[in-house]
Amino acid sequence: MNDSALTQRYTNGIPEELSDGVQMFKKLSQKRGITSVKLMSNFGKDLEQSLKAGTDIYKGVIVQTTPHYELSVADKLWLHPELTKARRLFNGKSNMDASKLGEFNSSVGTYSTYSVDELGGQKTTNYTIEDTASNMSAVVNHWMASRNTMRDAYADFKKSKPAVPEPSLTTEYVSFFKGASSFHYYNHAIKSDGEALVLQSPLMGYVKVNQEGDIASDTMSGFLEVNKLSEAHLERAFNDCSWEGNSLVNTFTMRKGEAISGEAFRMVKGVYSSNNIQNKLDLATLLKLTPKKENIPASVKCHESARKDVISVEAGEEMVQKVMKKHWKTLISKKYLVDNQLMLPRKLLDTLV
Repeated sequence: MNDSALTQRYTNGIPEELSDGVQMFKKLSQKRGITSVKLMSNFGKDLEQSLKAGTDIYKGVIVQTTPHYELSVADKLWLHPELTKARRLFNGKSNMDASKLGEFNSSVGTYSTYSVDELGGQKTTNYTIEDTASNMSAVVNHWMASRNTMRDAYADFKKSKPAVPEPSLTTEYVSFFKGASSFHYYNHAIKSDGEALVLQSPLMGYVKVNQEGDIASDTMSGFLEVNKLSEAHLERAFNDCSWEGNSLVNTFTMRKGEAISGEAFRMVKGVYSSNNIQNKLDLATLLKLTPKKENIPASVKCHESARKDVISVEAGEEMVQKVMKKHWKTLISKKYLVDNQLMLPRKLLDTLV
């Protein structure tokens, strides 16, 4: 297994939260039919896809197999469901059609570049970048359920791949390639022929890099702490960015990113996937991404409860037990709590013995 890009990014050691994933892919690399595994610098768990599927799904990896490697449900680990995901750069502003966006981590927006002429004049040029996939998740799941070989899966992919409008630049980063005697699955990795769009983060925008070979598709890492953002950054996050629904929590727009060199495309306005997995997030992440009432811009549409600092959480047994252990006196109605005595119906008490 080649993890040199990952170790180069984390010079002080690979973070603990990635160590389990690294071990899983070391094990995968030893599996019969797997020719090579390459971990990219953006390697990590795909939070949204993992929560939706109820199993670990990773991103930032290139897996090479023999033609006769037989797929199975175990390959959900690396056979990312958003096959055909790509960035398409168009000249000028265009209609930002949110209906075309994928369920998670997709976007369409207006971006600008800046240049200075020989007299010091500044020129701004506008572009549209569409970043999404056609819906092929059912096809990918079918390959695994039917135990297709990689050769058959690739043939099916070539037939199923949809036609798209011709942009000025296309950067595919969840894709399928055929080699002389093997097949390569690029999962959030770019097979660059010299020019590619790399996402720094949704708020930072993209960079066009001039580089050949295998490139990580993004430089994103953890989450921003929304309540530590300045007023200007809050306005940018909640007014320049928009998504369907009234939830203020979006696990895509609030990703951190790292700056890289190249031609920068700054986000002006963007429409993003709603990433509707808020009810599956752990409590620490949910609180980190939920703005306090005083940090919600007045112009932003949201649930009325958010402006009262009331947060919706799933009423699972673990959460209920945790809340009741610390706050049961606050939550139990005065009807049932008199002089520190619980006044409960016998029928209810009968169920506790």
